[in-house]
Amino acid sequence: MYNVSANDYSIVENNESAFQGVLLKTGTWKDVIVVYGQVGIKEDESLDMATLSFNYTIQDPAEFSIEELDNNESFKNYLGSILQYIISDSLQYAEESKQKIIGKENDESTTDTHTQSSSQ
Repeated sequence: MYNVSANDYSIVENNESAFQGVLLKTGTWKDVIVVYGQVGIKEDESLDMATLSFNYTIQDPAEFSIEELDNNESFKNYLGSILQYIISDSLQYAEESKQKIIGKENDESTTDTHTQSSSQ
């Protein structure tokens, strides 16, 4: 839907949580910072497609109100495109650097998971 690149966001420190924030650097929502929470992927093999679901918290709404952003479907779709890019880029990096990927020939997690309530 959106043509996202690494230039469209950066990872930033989050003083309120162990999770890092994602700063939107370009476009309509420039300077908004979000923190992604729980992420899920549901595959539909018959349609050969997958659906990405996620929770997020707005850490800094920039010039917008949190309510305005939470009610904006285009904003949510853009966040989905950013998240999809981050996941794809991370998987590509892991494969190129021959790192093990959880859920892909490796069933052991070596990280702690955290749960945080989010807006949405």
